[in-house]
Amino acid sequence: EFCNKTSAIKYLFKYITKGVDKATVVLENKSNDENEIENYLDCRYVSACESMWLIFKFEIHHQHPPVQRLSIHLPGQQPALFNDSSDLEQVVSNCEFRPSMFMAYLETNKIDPDARNLTYVQFPTKYVWNKTEHTWTKRKIGQSIGRLYNVHPSSGELYYLRLLINHLKGPTSFEDILTVNGIEYKKFHESCVARGLLDGDEEWHEAMTEAATWATPQQLRELFVMLLVHCEVSSPLKLWNAFWKCMSEDIVYQQRRLLNFTDYDLSDVELQIYTLIEVELLLFQYDQSLSNYTDLPKLDKSSIGRLSNTLFFLYGPGGTGKTFVYNTIINKLRSEKNIVIPVASSVT
Repeated sequence: EFCNKTSAIKYLFKYITKGVDKATVVLENKSNDENEIENYLDCRYVSACESMWLIFKFEIHHQHPPVQRLSIHLPGQQPALFNDSSDLEQVVSNCEFRPSMFMAYLETNKIDPDARNLTYVQFPTKYVWNKTEHTWTKRKIGQSIGRLYNVHPSSGELYYLRLLINHLKGPTSFEDILTVNGIEYKKFHESCVARGLLDGDEEWHEAMTEAATWATPQQLRELFVMLLVHCEVSSPLKLWNAFWKCMSEDIVYQQRRLLNFTDYDLSDVELQIYTLIEVELLLFQYDQSLSNYTDLPKLDKSSIGRLSNTLFFLYGPGGTGKTFVYNTIINKLRSEKNIVIPVASSVT
């Protein structure tokens, strides 16, 4: 499998974590006292092609160029790794004299003018991290790229520090990162505002864009809802229009499985409705709904308020939204001060 598109990255990395090929085997026993469950074994299946490839020790996968993962932390919060038997004073001493990867990056900028022309993410292209000495040294051979660890927007100051580091070149200290036009701010959020990085919804679009390269549709929907609830998005509609397709990538697959119909397809309008239902269910967890956001698309509930003395039979496979319909009708009637008693028939 040759990965030649950025859109294939998510699929590729999830695919290789599924493990080896498997086959289900049944052991037949002529005895009348059979345990059918125990007779089925979940076994690894190795084909002739795979056997030959492994015997000759051919390369199974290749990754190029190497990726240097870059860590960041707030002032005084650098990680410290030690054993249970380690002396606490020695651990503290090691933290003081052995800088973290991010602190070593700041120190390198102080003494090397060439380093100040690079952002933190660009740093591994010209410098190599020495794990033993905890220092950055100039790269002589090879190539590498940097990748900052993902930080969720709900992480507060750490998220804003990451946002600043993606834009700044050559900072020499935390104070340098906090300083804008000679004014040292107390918080990284304030520094972001002073640099114009939080104008409009740009940061939320960047957060969704980055997450879309690796996150599942469900995780994207959860992030979208979290941004709506906690991050004061000025234009939810623009954010929705930009990313609703990424958030709906699993909807068609889910419906095909539920209906057992492999050729089942949905129009863009239907796809949006199903995605809105998923978003609405997530908003319920925060005691909110789509109606709290005036410019977001709304679910079509025009039929709920119609008065008609008719008996309806609602039927569908599990997970298709029956409970959502029931709850919507019940909540609507109760909001009009009607008494609703949900009951269910049982068969014994």
